[in-house]
Amino acid sequence: MSAFIMSKYKDEILAELKKLVAIESVAVPDCTIDGFPFGYRSAEALQFMTDLAGRLGLSTENCDNFACHAQLGEGSDSDYAGVLCHVDVVPTGGGWDTDPLVLTEKDGYLYGRGVADDKGAAIIALFCLKAMKDNHVPMNRPVRCIFGGGEEIGMDDMAHYFSKHPLPTVAFTPDADYPACNCEKGILHLRLSGKTDPAVHSIKGGAAINCVIARCEAEIDCNSDLKDEVCGRVNRSGAQCAMTGEHSFVVTGVSAHAMCPENGINAASELLLALDGCGMLSEGSAEYFFARKLCGDTRGKAVGAACSDEISGEMTLNIGTISSENGITSIGVDIRYPATLSSDGIVSAITTAAAGYGVNVEVTVNNPPLYVPADHPLIKALGECYTEITGKPMIPVAMGGGTYARALHGRGVAFGPVFSDARPSNLHMANENLSVNEFMLHAEICYKAMCRLALLDADE
Repeated sequence: MSAFIMSKYKDEILAELKKLVAIESVAVPDCTIDGFPFGYRSAEALQFMTDLAGRLGLSTENCDNFACHAQLGEGSDSDYAGVLCHVDVVPTGGGWDTDPLVLTEKDGYLYGRGVADDKGAAIIALFCLKAMKDNHVPMNRPVRCIFGGGEEIGMDDMAHYFSKHPLPTVAFTPDADYPACNCEKGILHLRLSGKTDPAVHSIKGGAAINCVIARCEAEIDCNSDLKDEVCGRVNRSGAQCAMTGEHSFVVTGVSAHAMCPENGINAASELLLALDGCGMLSEGSAEYFFARKLCGDTRGKAVGAACSDEISGEMTLNIGTISSENGITSIGVDIRYPATLSSDGIVSAITTAAAGYGVNVEVTVNNPPLYVPADHPLIKALGECYTEITGKPMIPVAMGGGTYARALHGRGVAFGPVFSDARPSNLHMANENLSVNEFMLHAEICYKAMCRLALLDADE
């Protein structure tokens, strides 16, 4: 096993991570503030990384508050090794045992929004550059850490950055699991909208489309007996239903990442299923279609869209947002589809089914899948680093999550920071966490990989 390099920086890493976690850098979709494409807090996190990199003696650039980078080494902008991280986060949500904006170490684990996704890895990457500088690591090309401010809301940050800079020659993004992920499912976001049910005066839930809805509030027209029945059905699902007014329902579920919606309990889905189970929804309403064809089905079977392949497994479907306004109810649906398949069949199946209920379907995001063969030189190089530090062989894996790797057009993959055999890190959920020991083990692997890519022959 290789000698560890990064342990000497542990205290500094944790001190800086604490400051970054304290910035509630939730990216703002469709932000209209001039010069702040994802809002003030995302820009604040990017500026924090730029300032920290400068203090560590690295060259820096802020790319219009979409992203920033820190670089070690001189050379052509067309030949560099990249490490891509993001400093925006999903909303904190409720249910935490600690303050999500205060980095808390407890029983050997770090807690806080962003520690695993992806602020912890971002700080590690910067200090790996610092360690490379301190140790005068030989380099055939510069190594550049690129930090994005809008990964959680569509990755327009990298599209903008790479409109200003060439793609790296070779790269990885520490925003997933170990070992390397050479296959990412496609990501499809849909907006479905139709006529609000007469029984539903209002409904609202969901903090982000790529999270299972943890809380849903609704005003429903129903009598006392039906109120009790609705609450009973919701409670039997594992969610919790409470009446906060004569017609006011509040349902609390369990959030989870959209790539594995079965790990959560969708508050909005359970409410609509309960309303439908009580016979309260009209056949001509959007809510009726949602309940009958989408709610409670994380594989898209009821709507006729289910599909799978051997490389990446089954399609997943998550209802991430719901709202009603001016007689129209809309949901945001996050679908992760198999890497070898097209999204066309999925969209067609859902559109056809929805049309029969007067529901409109709009595609808002379609990020194609990523697949890099296991015998690719980059996979081999990263595997050598992983094995040297851990003593374990690296077998590439597929996942439903989407990372910056898909912006690299085959030049990079996701690699770390979470170990696949670790306890759940609660990505996009309450109590997001990472083991301190595994966090620092990732630092060693990341350092080794960055050193390796600085020397990797582009023709290997």
